[in-house]
Amino acid sequence: MPQKDAWADKDFADRWDGKNHFRDNPDREEQLDLIVSLLADGCGDDSLILDLGSGSGRVEELIFERIPGARVAGVDSSPSMLDIARKRLATFGNRFIPVVGGMGDLAALELPTGPYAFAISVQALHEVSHEEKKKIMADVYALLEPGGVFFVLDRVAFEGEALSGAYRSVWDRLNRKAGIKEGTKEGMSYEEYLKTYREKDDHVASLEDQLSWLRGAGFRASCLYLHYNRALFAARRPAGG
Repeated sequence: MPQKDAWADKDFADRWDGKNHFRDNPDREEQLDLIVSLLADGCGDDSLILDLGSGSGRVEELIFERIPGARVAGVDSSPSMLDIARKRLATFGNRFIPVVGGMGDLAALELPTGPYAFAISVQALHEVSHEEKKKIMADVYALLEPGGVFFVLDRVAFEGEALSGAYRSVWDRLNRKAGIKEGTKEGMSYEEYLKTYREKDDHVASLEDQLSWLRGAGFRASCLYLHYNRALFAARRPAGG
């Protein structure tokens, strides 16, 4: 039976933060550099960013190092992950504002008062149902100031069976590029990757559906990056919206 990741469990959170965050995504460093670069080019020094599914604070650490003065309101339902984030980000003072709670009902959370010029979600939306995704997108649209941008980095559904040879080649290349030797404890083979995600109770949507839902929420949206089964979407609230 498919299993949910045990984010609230301290041991699970520690394992994920220690090594699992890159085992199933060997291009993660490139993806995070891209999203932080996009923020750095658009944020002012006093910008307040909303992060949905902020986890252990690894993204915030990169943001704070690149954008002096920027603050992040990090929403996460796992106290264990937020505890790791607090420790990781302690040297940055009050720039990280942890918000314990699910992202499915942002209006019910005690979020810092905006305006929010940017919102992000990194590898988190696949945890919720498609209907919840649509609501989250609409809620973020309402929280962003006119002209604000929502960056979503997440997995997308892919044709693993029909194009298994091609996907295997890309996966092996990603491991080589990241300096990971396939089959070692640091890396993950293509077969292990497929098995891991067959056993997960996730809600992965197609690239086309996610763009459609963002546009349905009112955003002007496009896919900036697609590699293997990871995509980065940019969704802008119109300046007059």
